[in-house]
Amino acid sequence: NQGRRGGGLLPAFQGVKVGKVKKNCQGCGDEFEAYDFGKHSRRYCDKCAEAKIAEEEEKQRQAGVALAEARYREFVAQARIPKLWREVTFENSDTNLNKAAFRVAKRYADNFSAESGTLVLYSQGYGCGKTHLAACVANHVLHQLRRPVLFKKARDLLLEIRSTFSERGTETEAHILDQVLSVELLILDDVGVDNPSLWIESTYWTVFDRRVEWQLPTIVTANYPLEGEADEVSLGDRIGYGAPGAPYGGARARPPPLAARMAGFSASLHNEPP
Repeated sequence: NQGRRGGGLLPAFQGVKVGKVKKNCQGCGDEFEAYDFGKHSRRYCDKCAEAKIAEEEEKQRQAGVALAEARYREFVAQARIPKLWREVTFENSDTNLNKAAFRVAKRYADNFSAESGTLVLYSQGYGCGKTHLAACVANHVLHQLRRPVLFKKARDLLLEIRSTFSERGTETEAHILDQVLSVELLILDDVGVDNPSLWIESTYWTVFDRRVEWQLPTIVTANYPLEGEADEVSLGDRIGYGAPGAPYGGARARPPPLAARMAGFSASLHNEPP
């Protein structure tokens, strides 16, 4: 504790015989005995020295808390979760709706990590709860784990990128893509609503392929199944080989997801345990 209180010998005085002097503590005013190092002598008694150290440690702790809170507020501001979905959680949601999908989404949130992979929430039509479940995961990761997320309508992403092609655009394509390629958790809502084109296929391929390579989890909601029947349009038909789990050149670009289907709804999770 001598070193902690500043009572040990300074390096320059190691091996030198140093006397002791009486000093008055600059904290409490009490007299105490200290080694005589001239202007380098201790200024505080043991009790006050410990209190000063504790005070400094508390200041550093509070600074760390303030920094963490500032980062959290920044994460919340940048998440862009729509107002309708900002308060939804697994705890305040009806667990009896789409039980299988709820179970998969809840497991994904509870075990969220860089290895979480891609979660695809699919249902035919709207109002089935896939965006609700995606928002539950997003809010859990953002508020409970305090990790950065980005919630994007797929169409909005495409429109934002297209806007950079105009001379009046204020952002670059690289800047917009960097946001979706680098965020820790990306939620892309309503993927596949736009008519297919080579540009759309290329854009989706860039997003999904890069995020898989960098082990960044992604949640996709869609009105099309990953793999349709013979007469059924699939997500791959809508967005090309960039689709999660879509075959490429006769082989899959990544492991196929396992699906939990119920009443026209599926929650497909890559690498989900059986």
